[in-house]
Amino acid sequence: MGKVIKGLVVIVLVIAIAGYFYIGYLQQQHAQQQEEFKQQATVLASKVSSRVVDWGKAIEIFSNMPELAMYLGGDKLLLDEWLDVQKQKVEGLKKIRVVSSGRFDVDKTSAAPLDYADLELLRAAKSSKKIQKPEVHLLGTENKHIAVAFPVVKGAGVKQVILFSFSVSPLKTLFNEGVASKGDVLFELRQEVLNISSNGNQALVSSKNISSLSIPRTRWRIVTKSSSIALPVRQENIVFYALLTLFLLALIYVSARFLSSDENREKLKEVVRRKGAKPKAGIEAKQEPEQEKTMSEIMQAMDEANANAPTDAFVGHVQEKVVKYMGDKKQEVSETDEPQNPLFLKQSAIDVSTKEEVPASIFRAYDIRGVVNSTLTEFGVFSIGRAIGSEALRQGQQTVVIARDGRLHSSRLSESLSKGLLATGCDVVDVGEVPTPVLYFATHNLDTGTGVMLTGSHNPAEYNGLKIVIAGNTLSGDAIQELYKCITRGDFSDGRGGYKEQKMLPEYISEICSDVKMGRLMKVVVDCGNGVAGEVAPMLLSTLGCEVIPMYCEIDGRFPNHHPDPSKPENLQELIEKVKSEGAELGLAFDGDGDRLGVVDSKGNIIWPDRQMMLYAKDVLSRKMAVDIIYDVKCTTNLAKVIKEYGGNPIMSQTGHSLIKAKMRQTKAALAGEMSGHIFFKERWYGFDDALYTAARLMEIVSAEFKSTAEVFAEFPDSVSTPELNVTLKEGENFIFIEQLVKQANFEAGKVITIDGLRVEFADGWGLVRASNTTPSLVMRFEADDEATLERIKREFSELLIKVKPDIALPF
Repeated sequence: MGKVIKGLVVIVLVIAIAGYFYIGYLQQQHAQQQEEFKQQATVLASKVSSRVVDWGKAIEIFSNMPELAMYLGGDKLLLDEWLDVQKQKVEGLKKIRVVSSGRFDVDKTSAAPLDYADLELLRAAKSSKKIQKPEVHLLGTENKHIAVAFPVVKGAGVKQVILFSFSVSPLKTLFNEGVASKGDVLFELRQEVLNISSNGNQALVSSKNISSLSIPRTRWRIVTKSSSIALPVRQENIVFYALLTLFLLALIYVSARFLSSDENREKLKEVVRRKGAKPKAGIEAKQEPEQEKTMSEIMQAMDEANANAPTDAFVGHVQEKVVKYMGDKKQEVSETDEPQNPLFLKQSAIDVSTKEEVPASIFRAYDIRGVVNSTLTEFGVFSIGRAIGSEALRQGQQTVVIARDGRLHSSRLSESLSKGLLATGCDVVDVGEVPTPVLYFATHNLDTGTGVMLTGSHNPAEYNGLKIVIAGNTLSGDAIQELYKCITRGDFSDGRGGYKEQKMLPEYISEICSDVKMGRLMKVVVDCGNGVAGEVAPMLLSTLGCEVIPMYCEIDGRFPNHHPDPSKPENLQELIEKVKSEGAELGLAFDGDGDRLGVVDSKGNIIWPDRQMMLYAKDVLSRKMAVDIIYDVKCTTNLAKVIKEYGGNPIMSQTGHSLIKAKMRQTKAALAGEMSGHIFFKERWYGFDDALYTAARLMEIVSAEFKSTAEVFAEFPDSVSTPELNVTLKEGENFIFIEQLVKQANFEAGKVITIDGLRVEFADGWGLVRASNTTPSLVMRFEADDEATLERIKREFSELLIKVKPDIALPF
């Protein structure tokens, strides 16, 4: 038995030693591979950086030319001719453009168009009085170029900004041929999430990033991807294997001590002899007193022997260490495997040391919303940020993207939100003042599925709120209530996150423009109601090739002209008049945060979202047959008929952008829309509600037609209908009212639908009453084949409504 024990010890030691050297081998291979990839990426970064230096030298030479000052103050035609001559002296330079600091306008007439991303660069050069880092603009189009802005400073101000537009092709060639990639690796030259060029194994484009190297003097970086890289053996794994080896040796040692004990050995021999020996034939076996011992007594004796073994404490200690290690392993990995490396921590957030209550009333069905300085305070937003960050971390989300609309208080509330998120240990990427769809776009393109939009949406100027996405899911209902419970319990994570700011508009507009193609030039009036879409919508549509006539596109959180809610006819009257007076082909209206769209055709008719959906469904179904298309309970019955006519499967859903998105994930629908103006394209896009992308898709569809937009929409069935009607009740009363309404409903001639309120469909029309999830009110809508039928349906509903609440003030 001793030899067996010694053999086991030798085997364990041999395995442990072999494992130790194998681990060392893996680490060495991993280090060599990492070093090779790093060297190759460094070579590429050096080559790109050298090219940027060459551009800088050329710009410096140009700026110091004595003729420049003379031409800048002279005739524009002579200046343009001289600039064309200078352009030929620099390899890859497509255009030199001198822009007066007070006239930053789009110019699409040249080989290197002046687009909105260029204008943003010009403004940055003017405000900073410094040359701007090169940026790639309009990538994916024939007008792609690299822009560098140089301010001409005179005295204390900037009189002109010179924009240099370089060709992208030489840079791509330089990167592609800069190094012969060795091994299973792909290098990508990126500007934020935009992939400018790549070098290596293109099959790895979907592989995980293993490193990122910033290129000096640029906004670019080199991302390295590989699938075959050796897995590193972590320090904590080595500790685990060492403890496991000690544990096995301890077990062997204990066994050896026990088996080597003379007393135990004799007891075992006695058990074997007495249990195994058989009496000879014909002779009765003599029973000795010792033979009456039971097996339980033998086991007790063995336990007592083991209890005296000196190694038991050691074994228990090893077991405790192993269990503790395994229990703590997750925490140790999270602290050391992904070290925090923030650009900087934001220090300007407000002081939130004074605790105050956060009211439950602001936690609504689809979002969080309240009156600023009343129900929604800076401390409240800080607390909500902590709750969101804690929940994000619980779901494995480290990075949270934040954005804000243009309301007067959004900036300071964004600071509170950021501080709350950082306090939990979440990293924050701030994409600034942008529409909600840009925030959603950022969550899809910044390696995180989590984001928070600070916006009051279409509500009055004194309101603000938060729309929240965690791990790709837009929060609603119980998930929003859980945030409130987290705040009341004080159940927050603690940590210190990193903060950085990042521009997403150029990438957002570039991706839409690479997807959407216009068939012809079209004139369109754009009314943003002074909401946050005011900067982006004209920029996007102009880049696509539209002639844009802007209305109220200056961002002003007071909304001085009209309410930014395109679902209300009164907010579209000025747009209708402008479309008619300008002879435009379309009028587009955006809500306060740019996720809802209103449309007016060439004759000034309002095209409500359910009728817009008919056009979008026809277009999507021309490429994807038999797919699901979702619409909410407020939409016309004609929409379902059109979807079926073109080969689709119509699905009715509850109202609410978050509920629609959840239904889309469940059904894999290609398109969805609701009467409020939220439109969701999954075909060719990401599946979130995006009024800007919807406007682009609408322009693509109608620009392919050689008839007016009024004629295009006239091809779809229409009915006589009311707009959305509202009845205000007391807080919470609307839900109780709907319960009573459904109980007392008795429409023998109609089909009753109760997925969201009470909808009754007749052969010649339908009616709906539902409880609003955002305000204490009832929402109603009626539709019929003719006016007389419409009045009949309204009358039947009014009788039921008065029966439930005799003093109700009906709007019809």
